Amino acid sequence: MMARTPADIGIEAARIDDATRLFSTTQSLTKWRQRFDYSQRQAADAIGCSRGAWAGWESGKQPIPKYISLAMAALSLGVGR
Repeated sequence: MMARTPADIGIEAARIDDATRLFSTTQSLTKWRQRFDYSQRQAADAIGCSRGAWAGWESGKQPIPKYISLAMAALSLGVGR
């Protein structure tokens, strides 16, 4: 395995940051949930959070944590299903 350079790590970090932006708005949460035909409860269960937390993010009452965006990106790619 080749040693990773700071540039390699920076590129990977940028990709992760881009992935978290994909699911950083209330509209993107709603679209994601509808794409998988999930209720709010089902979306919360898939991500591993409470339905109340999901509802708060989707309504815009609470900021969407980056780890939630990452979890959604992973599930979108089929990781963990």
